[in-house]
Amino acid sequence: MRATFYARVSSDTEEQRSSIDSQVKFFQDYIKEHKHQKAVGGIFCKRDGSAEATDGYYVDEGFSGAKSFKYRRAFQQMIQDAKARKFDMIFVKDIKRFGRNAQETLKYISDLKEVNVGVYFDNIKANTLSRNDDFRIQLFASLAEEESTSKSKSVQWGKMVKYKQGIWGGREPYGYNLKEGKLVKNEAEEKIVLEVFHLFLNESMGQRNIAKTLNASGVPTKSGKTIWDQSLISKMLKNAVYTGEIRLHRTQKTDINRNRFKKIPLEEQIVTQDESLRMIDDETFRLVQDEKAKRFEQFGDFKYKNITIEDDDGNEVTKKQRSIERGLSRHSSKHLFSNLLKCGNCGGSLRRKVQKNHKNTFLYWFCRNNDQFGKHKCGYRNLQHEEMLIKFVKKEIVKYRNTPNKRKYYLQTILKTRYNAKDIVDRKQQLQNEIDETKAIKKGILKQVALESITQEDFDELNKELSAQLYEAESKLNQLIYIDNEIEKLQLRFKQFTTFLDELDVDNLTNVNLRKIIHSIVAETHEEEIEDPFSGMPYEKHTLRIHWNFMGTTEREILKESAKKAREIITTNSADYNLTADIIEEMAENASRRPTEDELLYSIETFSEMETS
Repeated sequence: MRATFYARVSSDTEEQRSSIDSQVKFFQDYIKEHKHQKAVGGIFCKRDGSAEATDGYYVDEGFSGAKSFKYRRAFQQMIQDAKARKFDMIFVKDIKRFGRNAQETLKYISDLKEVNVGVYFDNIKANTLSRNDDFRIQLFASLAEEESTSKSKSVQWGKMVKYKQGIWGGREPYGYNLKEGKLVKNEAEEKIVLEVFHLFLNESMGQRNIAKTLNASGVPTKSGKTIWDQSLISKMLKNAVYTGEIRLHRTQKTDINRNRFKKIPLEEQIVTQDESLRMIDDETFRLVQDEKAKRFEQFGDFKYKNITIEDDDGNEVTKKQRSIERGLSRHSSKHLFSNLLKCGNCGGSLRRKVQKNHKNTFLYWFCRNNDQFGKHKCGYRNLQHEEMLIKFVKKEIVKYRNTPNKRKYYLQTILKTRYNAKDIVDRKQQLQNEIDETKAIKKGILKQVALESITQEDFDELNKELSAQLYEAESKLNQLIYIDNEIEKLQLRFKQFTTFLDELDVDNLTNVNLRKIIHSIVAETHEEEIEDPFSGMPYEKHTLRIHWNFMGTTEREILKESAKKAREIITTNSADYNLTADIIEEMAENASRRPTEDELLYSIETFSEMETS
């Protein structure tokens, strides 16, 4: 009989390598002692990915028994050689060495039976070709899986204990080292982290170009084995650990034998704040997330397609595969107006061209869709000379800078739309008084129980009612505190925006600076004379309009949001005010128009009062 044997260890430690050596020697002696014919072939697959030929046996190094069989290269080669009838029997020291997933173990045993190749498990003295041993093999395969599951739960429990002690789980992120299981800053890598955030946010550089910059400078990655790419930069930019937030226990293995995980809800994750790990302030981190979302919305989108794959049983199954589909345009800061100019007729971007003659060089922008696809895609060229664009933008920036009332009006509109900020200080104090009073009452009835002035049953009922009142009051107070903090953040952002606008040097404009104050510049051609919905004045045939990048949005979007909120409030309370549909629509439209001079002046007074308080 031609025989081989299979050995496996879960790591490449000295102890595990010794285990392989003992397994190999045991079966070499066993095959020789029982005068079996040694199989031809064999392979030793190592943890580092390398492999070497063996003298008729198969070994997988560094693979857990719970890992799917398809990942074990030596095992898969052994199955192929078995189907090619290179041997008749496979010897295994322990059924756990063969595998800890009972379902897969029994499947491969069945496949081998079909080609009349047996497996002999030495620890339970069972041969898969013997029907008398079937029950014992099934039993011990199930026990091996249960033992694996039990070990996994024990390991996970140990991890949870360590997490709560601040021990980091997994590989340390770029910018940090591990010291006694905890993260500590790596000063050299911290400089790179700060540079990446700066290039993305302040220099408007794309993630791909940031990666190219780091590679050109010879900056090594954390592993030192790979080069920087877009995905590594993206992971860095969205990792909250750079703000000092440590979030652990985000996933949990639900079935180690089938490699299944579940996502842990946010409220059940272990979150701590360690300011010693902070590299990026909260406001910068938030702005980076906003910028990432904005760029993705502009230049890419998720697309899903059905693909056919083969499952573990060899059956064809269909699954959805997600990919990112890039748009025609790319994020760029190469030119002054890169990704800022839009065609108002088709919604596409304007592209830049350089035209030269023997005397002059002309720079101009025009509709990309019209240029690339012709009139059936967009019927208007909307050509703009760069020199004239620069003059127009400079003039508009100065004009916008000189309208502080207008900007304060839109800030007030945001605050009114998103937050019910009226009398917030008084409401907070009122709730705090209510909380203090409820706590005092609870303390009082507790004394009555001690003095036996009230029964335990009455106390339980009163305490339940008071606890519910206390919970409701504390929830409302926390909500007001959150709103207060958000308002404070908005006011700080507004001051930063205003300061930047006031100090901007219009004679030395850059794409990065323009992006901070301009959302888009829209060029549009009108066939018929139409009115501006805000001013009521007729449009010219060719118009050029700026949509200002105000607090991460535009004035038009602020008014739309305000009108939507107005409709919701008015519709909800229409029965109380006996409002008709026409009146509701009229009031909502009133909320979506540009402000009058009187409204702007009133906004200044209100804003000043709020700042003072």
